[in-house]
Amino acid sequence: MRRADRLFEIIEIMREKPSAVTALSLSRELGVSERTIYRDIAGLQGQGVPIEGEAGIGYVLRPGFHLPPLMFTMDEIETIVLGARLAAQRGGDSIEKTADRVLAKIKSAVPDNLQSRMENVALYAPPMFGIGHGIIDMAVVNDCIRNQSKVEIEYGDANGVISKRIVWPVAIAFFAGSTLLSAWCELRAAFRHFRTDRITHFHVTTDKYDGGNGRLLAAWKEEVTGTKKVNKN
Repeated sequence: MRRADRLFEIIEIMREKPSAVTALSLSRELGVSERTIYRDIAGLQGQGVPIEGEAGIGYVLRPGFHLPPLMFTMDEIETIVLGARLAAQRGGDSIEKTADRVLAKIKSAVPDNLQSRMENVALYAPPMFGIGHGIIDMAVVNDCIRNQSKVEIEYGDANGVISKRIVWPVAIAFFAGSTLLSAWCELRAAFRHFRTDRITHFHVTTDKYDGGNGRLLAAWKEEVTGTKKVNKN
């Protein structure tokens, strides 16, 4: 998490809590050390954020503090809401919770006249019944992409034949009838696309792959959008 994101999270956590928040609880929730939290709070106080309290007792955000409003047009607000609703429906439980947090953060930071309008956006993403991700937590897959972690999978093809692969996840594609994990496959030495509901084993290894600072993703994009034929297993 970037420091700027963490500072925003600290303010939002304090805003939601009815009582003092300790540095220990903040460090556990944000996954950093207490020392880092103390530095962050000192930095926020130095920037004029009205946080009161002290180490060992806890901190509170004085009522009435508001972040500067975000400037979005209504078209932009509707697009954000629709995107979050789509993510909530297709991304699994973890991504659904993240989408809810995104909307809550935006709602708290937009002008008052847009907050009520956010609740009445008439763009919906109905549930896709019968379409699941199998055993996979999509948030874990996304972490593998971010961290460039190699994954060991067992995959059943259309005929039910199981193969073992070591893959380098590069993207997730959400289609109307299925969700695909796009990855570089060490077995085939090529990009392959795996239906997540056909993956019977998914293990994140400690090995890392080199994405070339975005070059691997760029190569995948070139293949799926260019003239090269994409092989589906």
